[in-house]
Amino acid sequence: MVANINNYGVINFFENNDKQEPTPQAEPACEDITPVQQEMPVESIIFTKKARNEGKEAFILQALQKSIQGRRDKTRAFVQELQTWQNDGFVDAHYNARVMYDELDKLIPLSFGYEVFKKYYNNTI
Repeated sequence: MVANINNYGVINFFENNDKQEPTPQAEPACEDITPVQQEMPVESIIFTKKARNEGKEAFILQALQKSIQGRRDKTRAFVQELQTWQNDGFVDAHYNARVMYDELDKLIPLSFGYEVFKKYYNNTI
């Protein structure tokens, strides 16, 4: 047993009792609940019926975003990935550059302007 008295008149009392019973772990008062992330369906006119039936809209947008990461020629890489999805029949290839750019700009943030997109989309290099 140790008793310390400091200059402020406070007594600190410490007792070392080796026969202490372990205190039971208190259960949390509330339960951790992880919210379920429900992906909102992507609605756009550029996706074909094939893409909607297979539920690939979000996957296509992720692929388009990944295509520009770490690339110096972001627009060219983006348009090449977009044209790959068009050739596979998941993105409608019948829209002009303006409509395609506007729809894609609504869905994902684009780091390039329309004029550059149009140049690569229409192959007018």
